[in-house]
Amino acid sequence: MLSAPLTSTEIANLVHWRRCLHQEPELSLEEHDTQAWLQQTLAAMGARDVRQVGGTGLALRLGRGETDRTLLLRADMDALPVDEQTGLDFASRRPGHMHACGHDGHMASLLAVTRRLLAHSDEIPGHVIVAFQPGEEGGRGAVKMIDDGLLDGRWLAGRGPKVQAAYGLHLWSPLPVGVISCASGPTMAAVDDFSIVVRGRGGHGALPHTADDAIVAASHIVVALQSIASRRTDPLEPVVVTVGSFHGGSAFNVIAEEVVLRGTVRSFGKTLGENLPNWLTQIAQATATAHGATAEVTYQRFTVALRNDPAMADRIARVAQATPGVTLVDRELRMMAGEDMAFFLDAVPGCFFFVGCGGPHAEPHHSPRFVVDEAALPVGANVLLGAVVDFFSA
Repeated sequence: MLSAPLTSTEIANLVHWRRCLHQEPELSLEEHDTQAWLQQTLAAMGARDVRQVGGTGLALRLGRGETDRTLLLRADMDALPVDEQTGLDFASRRPGHMHACGHDGHMASLLAVTRRLLAHSDEIPGHVIVAFQPGEEGGRGAVKMIDDGLLDGRWLAGRGPKVQAAYGLHLWSPLPVGVISCASGPTMAAVDDFSIVVRGRGGHGALPHTADDAIVAASHIVVALQSIASRRTDPLEPVVVTVGSFHGGSAFNVIAEEVVLRGTVRSFGKTLGENLPNWLTQIAQATATAHGATAEVTYQRFTVALRNDPAMADRIARVAQATPGVTLVDRELRMMAGEDMAFFLDAVPGCFFFVGCGGPHAEPHHSPRFVVDEAALPVGANVLLGAVVDFFSA
């Protein structure tokens, strides 16, 4: 039965798949071995016509296809450039590569759901598109899949159905096992990337009046940029401006001629997001000029904000409340981190929900000691299975 919770055998497979994937992490848009492993695993469970989409991504279609109703299920594939320090028996075999954000669990959960859907495909009147997305960690893999026609059917030689809605999940260590979070509206921030090259006039460290110090100018720029949050933005509208990299100077007694700043800006609002590049550029250039220097700004809007459709978020909440193992359904969690799933949800209504996987001493995501409590895996998979049933029963 499609809607039944995962069996003990299915859970054992789910955990096994997750551990296999955890041992062989690959970075964004380099997921060639992961893609091949997923193809073999899907073929072994009876999947047919699995196609490469978005470069190192994969997609397949399930269901009877008697109606046009089409749901996308998505999991991300890539790992991070982190040296694992967990000490797990199934730790990464690839130095400098680690699944430190839970994507191994996302793929394994979607595999478990896919296997169940394959066994009960006749219970799906429309279509389910299963997508394993590459390049979430900065590779814009969702855009690559969309460009390959995942949403409009072009990926199936132009004969595929158009996606009408989408679901995805993310393991989240700050939440304990049993908690599902599915906020409505803006849930994860837009991610912007900027660099500022500050140029002054170098000189002797003992004769500052004969030079224009790029380090002093750049330091004032770092401070001045915080006025975007404190003075340019409505206090009720979240925004974060972070300068994460500051490089300049070559000797203790030489006034630097050039400094390079790199940073990120995070926001939810569309209008605010449109204003941010101009505000940052104006502040950087005016501050540099006040200190006898110049500022060259490069600003990229990298990822749009992730917005959960209220009706779809309500669906996930209702399904989660009836799912075994779920102890609490949270509707408030929002964060300034970004997520590639936002591109799918910018095109179709859907919900990206969080699955608690942490304990009292859980490490944060992207930590070399990040560990997933595997009891969370069937909880998330069961919610996703229930969401499929709910979508086609409406």
